[in-house]
Amino acid sequence: MDLFFSVKPEYRKNAVWMMNDTTALALRKLKDADGNYLWNQANDTILGKTVVISNDMPDADSGKKPILFGDLSYYWIIDRSPVSMKVLQELFAAKNQVGYLCNEYLDARLIRSEAVKVIAIK
Repeated sequence: MDLFFSVKPEYRKNAVWMMNDTTALALRKLKDADGNYLWNQANDTILGKTVVISNDMPDADSGKKPILFGDLSYYWIIDRSPVSMKVLQELFAAKNQVGYLCNEYLDARLIRSEAVKVIAIK
């Protein structure tokens, strides 16, 4: 609840929850004082907001930040340069093959820090 209300109302409108499978499993088991599950199993939401699974998020361990809540449309990914490709014929010539080496440079940034919050485990 604290994480939900730590995000300003204008950002809560399009906000989502993000966590890994292990954290999601733990949250699916939580109930309120009346015995109702906090996680809506019918549509995978918590407090009416969609849950997005990203297994790149850390587990809920001490010192980690396992749950993110906010409007991710303010997280911008920018293509810094187009994809460059280099043909590698020499390395694969003995097997009559051709290899390709591709590079792409991206950058990403949260444009509005108040749009996304995380919960930290102490």
